[in-house]
Amino acid sequence: MYNGEPKRPIFLESIKVDTIWGNGNISKSRGYDKNYGTWWEISANKKSANTIKNYDTDKNFYEFIKEDENSILGEGYTLHEMLRLGYLDTIDSLSIQVHPEDEYAMKNSDDFGKKESWYIIDSKPGAELVAGNTTDDVKIIKEAFENGTLEKYLKKWEVSKGDFITIPAGMIHALGRDILALEIGTNSDTTYRFYDYNRTDKNGKKRELHVKESFDVVDFSKQPEFIKCEEKSRRLIDSEEYVIDELYLEENKEIILDKHFCVVSNIGEDCIIEWCGEKIVLPKYDSVFVPYASKKICIEKGAHVLISQPGKEI
Repeated sequence: MYNGEPKRPIFLESIKVDTIWGNGNISKSRGYDKNYGTWWEISANKKSANTIKNYDTDKNFYEFIKEDENSILGEGYTLHEMLRLGYLDTIDSLSIQVHPEDEYAMKNSDDFGKKESWYIIDSKPGAELVAGNTTDDVKIIKEAFENGTLEKYLKKWEVSKGDFITIPAGMIHALGRDILALEIGTNSDTTYRFYDYNRTDKNGKKRELHVKESFDVVDFSKQPEFIKCEEKSRRLIDSEEYVIDELYLEENKEIILDKHFCVVSNIGEDCIIEWCGEKIVLPKYDSVFVPYASKKICIEKGAHVLISQPGKEI
């Protein structure tokens, strides 16, 4: 347990990204007229780091953590064990993508590898996403890619509010249209675009593909784990990279930070977090980063939250 002065939970300024597939659910809830597809809520990646809202510092979140990893992340934890969370808000499908493992990402993209998971906040009836494929024959996939028939080999999953799906490194995937999802993953900003339905951007240009890199890292045998919605507290995933719990709190919940940080994401109505006798409002759709040095927090009953933390024990 950390023995110094307790550190306040950290609130961050979202990084909003304009995308060709963006919808307006998060934008409208936050008072923006423009539809932003991606909102990075928690990011300490050196390529894209949040601004800190409630600390007197001119450092971004990456620099702030680098200054004192032990008290913020946990003794022995590094930015490799840090998590990255963001909303994906779609009015159209994302490109077919694949992420690398650590070794390839570090060598070729100066980044960590990426494993992620999607919690479906909301979706329209019949909404689908791509996760995995229907054949692991590389020759078939390459031929389909070249002749424009790739889509028939994509494995599609119909999703609804409260569903959860894992996206391992090396597996092709894409979020479909009319979905609002919270992405929770490792501390990486490396995505290789494999296929983009021959779409063009607002200037009429096709978006860049990363065909070589995609075929370098793809593993067509990879499949997701898909967990259907249940309106009860449960552990969604327990892996080496991260642990995610979904909590419907009927009583106050105390969380002891005795090993490492956690992230609290509010997917219900506004809730209250108590820290060192101070009551902090966590609005709907907001996340808060709770440093190891916060020591403990209490989430008041009635909340519906996701608790994300590193899975690796240092």
